[in-house]
Amino acid sequence: TEDEKNAYLQNENIAETQVEAAKAKNEWDNFSYLFNVAWRFTDDANVYLKYSTGYNAGGFNARAGTVDDFQNPFDEEEVSVWELGLKSEWWDNRLRFNAAIFHNDYTDIQVAQFAAGAGGASSNIVNAGEATYQGFEMELTAAPTDGLLLNVSYGYLDAEYDEYVQRNPGTNELEDISGITEVSYAPEQTWTVGAQYDFDPFSFGQLSMRADVSYFDEIVFHPYQNDHTPTDDRTLLDARISLNDIGAGEGGSFRLSLWGKNLTDEEYRLFGIDFGTLGFSNAVFGAPRTYGLDVVYNFN
Repeated sequence: TEDEKNAYLQNENIAETQVEAAKAKNEWDNFSYLFNVAWRFTDDANVYLKYSTGYNAGGFNARAGTVDDFQNPFDEEEVSVWELGLKSEWWDNRLRFNAAIFHNDYTDIQVAQFAAGAGGASSNIVNAGEATYQGFEMELTAAPTDGLLLNVSYGYLDAEYDEYVQRNPGTNELEDISGITEVSYAPEQTWTVGAQYDFDPFSFGQLSMRADVSYFDEIVFHPYQNDHTPTDDRTLLDARISLNDIGAGEGGSFRLSLWGKNLTDEEYRLFGIDFGTLGFSNAVFGAPRTYGLDVVYNFN
């Protein structure tokens, strides 16, 4: 992969003598690859071992508050991944079970770091260091009887920074603060449970009912400014009742769906940021209990 980027910074605080300096250009390249070996030990099941690499291109901070911050591009982020997994179907294809364990090593990991300056506060992307993500995932889908579909999934994630470099504002020296950091947006445990039942068709359509419960462990939104930005774990309940294939002549059919999301009216945050020394923080909350009615027309 080869990437070439051109960028221009426009900021009312940039003097006319710095206009040319506010232009930047750089190139990045990477060679990524994947190896995979699989063994189908029965007609319905196979195991695999995979090793792969990937990269996220470097770039410029187009919202930088100073020309110096803008002229210092961030480098590409690279990852190497080991994955061992199982894919299988049993019971005349009424039961599907998939599982995998993984280990991801990140280098030159890209993170957003807050920066205050005369040109305005900004959040700059920098290459902070290294991180390790490892864990386990599984999913189970079953159709025990005609019309009934059950699904369960679970994920466990252990994510941590092995190195997190940031400039000390007091000494202006780079320091590794990985010992006090947490990986943001990385819940340790997540799971979902769902059930759907499709009734036998009526003369006027087919009734379908579905419910889903999902759980997300607590997370932080910033690697180390965690006084105000962590969010508690949450459990959400969604449900839907649909009447499908409602006849509408030869032209097509209707589907009516009554649905509800977050039926327990859980209060939770999707995003938060702590502005530290500026003395305030903010947050974005998830939607409260929400109801709706969908009317869909399908053309034949």
